[in-house]
This record gives sequence, C-alpha cells and structure tokens, in this order.
Amino acid sequence: MTTSPRRTRRVLVVAYYFPPLGGIGSMRMASFARDLEQHGWEATVLAPRAGSYYRDEDLSFPEEKIIRTHSLEISRLAKRALNVSGDDVTPASPGRAGQRLRQLARACLYYPDAQIGWYPPALATGLRALGDNRFDLIFSTAYPMTGHLIARRLRRVAKVPWVAEYRDPFSDLVHPTGYNHRRAEKLERAIAREATEIVMTAPSWATRYGQRWGRTVEVITNGCDGPVAPDLPPPGLVLSHLGSMFPERQRLGGLWRALSTLVTDGDAPRLQFIGRLRSEVRAELEDNGLTAIVDESGFLPHAQAMVELARSTAVLLCGPAGDSPLLRGWIPAKTFEYLATDLPILYLGDTSSDVAAILKRYPGCHVIAPDDADAIVAALRTSRGQRYQRDITSITRPALAGELARVFDQALAADRKIVER
Repeated sequence: MTTSPRRTRRVLVVAYYFPPLGGIGSMRMASFARDLEQHGWEATVLAPRAGSYYRDEDLSFPEEKIIRTHSLEISRLAKRALNVSGDDVTPASPGRAGQRLRQLARACLYYPDAQIGWYPPALATGLRALGDNRFDLIFSTAYPMTGHLIARRLRRVAKVPWVAEYRDPFSDLVHPTGYNHRRAEKLERAIAREATEIVMTAPSWATRYGQRWGRTVEVITNGCDGPVAPDLPPPGLVLSHLGSMFPERQRLGGLWRALSTLVTDGDAPRLQFIGRLRSEVRAELEDNGLTAIVDESGFLPHAQAMVELARSTAVLLCGPAGDSPLLRGWIPAKTFEYLATDLPILYLGDTSSDVAAILKRYPGCHVIAPDDADAIVAALRTSRGQRYQRDITSITRPALAGELARVFDQALAADRKIVER
C-alpha cells in the first residue's frame, strides 16, 4: 500500500519589510517565503507597495506571489507637514517647535508604530485575498507591530492558525512611564493569548517573554545564505564592520584605545565601515584621533557588501555591554553573515550574552569584554592571515525555513486538537 504525498499547504505572510525594501527583516521574510516550499508550505506575501525604507535592488521575490497594498506613510506626511528634508532612512531635523510637534505626533499617532497607516488598506486587501484563496495558516512578523494587528483580524475571519513572530521586543522598548507602555503590554498579552504559536529570534528573549506570557515561545534565529566566497588577504590590517553601530548600547572605548595603540606602534590599521556612520560614532572617532584610518562605504546592496566584507583581515562585531536582560538577547543579524566568512571575528561585548554563546561554538571567534584593550590588540595582531572553516549548515536560511515549517506544522496540529474538543 502506498501513501499519497502530503498536500502543499498555503500560508499568508504579513510582512511590512519585504523586497524591494532592504534590511535584515526584508531578507529574513523573503528567504522564508522562498524556502518554505521545500518543506511543504507555499507562501503568499501581503506587503506594502511603497514602504518607507531604503531599497536594495539586489533583493527580489516573484511579484506573482506578492499581494501589494497601499500604505499611508505617516513619517513622510510628517516631514512634509514640518517642511523639513529627510529621506526614508535619514530622520528629519526640525527646529524646536517642530521637535515638540513630532514628539506629540509620536505619542498620539505612532501607535503601535509609525506603520499604522498600512493597517486599513492592508486589512481590506487581506480580506479580499481570504475570499479568493484558501490559506491553511497566517504568519506575521514584527517589527512593525501593525503586521500583528492585521494578521489578528485576518485570523479571526479565516479561522486558521496564526504564528506571530517578534524579531525584537516591543513593550519593553516603549517609554516605561507613558500611557503607550501600558497599552503595549496589554497588546502583547492579547497576542500571546490568541496566537497559536509565537517565535522570537533569541533564546533569552524566548525565556523572558515566555515566562511573562505563561506560554512556550519558539526560537528561530537569523541566519545566512551560505558560505561567503573568500578573497585574497589585504595588505596590512583591515578591520571591517557591517551595518550600524549603536553607542547607546555598546561600549566602544576599548576598541578606540586598541586602534590607537596599533597606530602608535606603526601597524597601520584600517577601520572599514560597510554602512553609514552615525554622528555619535563619528564624534568618538574624532575625539580619539582615528578619523584618518576610517573608510566609510555608505549603504551597499547586500551582495556588494558581502564582497567588501571578504576583503578584510578580520570582522568586527560590537555586542551589548552591561548586564541588561533585554540587551542580553540582542543578536546582531550580521553575526551570521560573519560566521559565513572564513575570517576571524572580533566580538566586543557582554561575554555572557546570547550572541557570545553562539560565537563560542565556532572556531576563529575572539569573545572579548569591551574594555579589554590589550586583549583586542592581541586578537587583531594574531588575526593576520588566519582563515577558519566553519560548519554553518544549521544557520543557513533554508535550514531555518525548515524550523519555521516545523512550527507551522505544530500550529496546525494544535488547532486541530482544539477543533476536535
């Protein structure tokens, strides 16, 4: 007796950040939507037509599998109302009166986030899609939380399981003394009650919020496409950093002291930023006399950024500093891109954090407390010419799509048990 193959199941993915929008959220959702089919799930994506973020022309997805919707972009309207410049990536810089108006708008209009203007058209379009198609499950990802609001309403209509993903925490990042913080906590609890499954990207976050909400939270980290093609080692010492630095949650003084030591000793280091430098980081570099050794590329398409990254002696990862339980679960998405190279990785941050625990599993990763300038100097000096083979099979995006498919299967099974009762 032969068994018939399992029917391919259909999932409606609600994702604000989706190609051609750039960034890790967009890459994560595009890879899930692409690779889920290997695991028996066919994805259709509900996404904005003209979302407010930078475009990465390297990112694409078959348009016939995307349902595009209008979106009312509050941030763009606010910039016009304040008569200030600023693109979809650069914040506006209004005067004092404009700043007060912006603060008021954020408190009153930007709830749960600035993408709330996507809710009405996305909901209307999503409801039409439910009428035209049969979906077995709905999957939404946040940030923005607006995606969860849309998915929750669609789930109530479709009466199918709903998997809600948090790529970052929500309520704990809302100002703790404001009215919106209480609203955010209430919304989180409501989602925790209604979602069939919840996914987060870090183990400590899954534990923290699972205890808070009284339920199991699954962990699916970010990942990489696969090994990054190696390049010839550069002359001298080139330390590369991908993406943005966040000095408000990182301690960078030890790095600046270490680089100053190398400069003084004639080691001629170069610090390459593959991304855009924030003004606070630029000021720290100037204060430490290091601007002469800095190269800044600005935002690059992902494929080009990976090529630039491979032309390094070592790569720099600045993790959270201090013992904040919230920051402990912050795993920069670049961690997995770094692991996909064969380059030494210099990690500076809390050595007990989730990201430190991941790096300790792999060769060639120097996990160093951020203030230990001597250890940083030693690691950089020993990095020259070093290359490492790493088994990254479990953190490739196709493998992680398999993990998500497993969660989808769990959600279907759980929903079936509820119906049977």
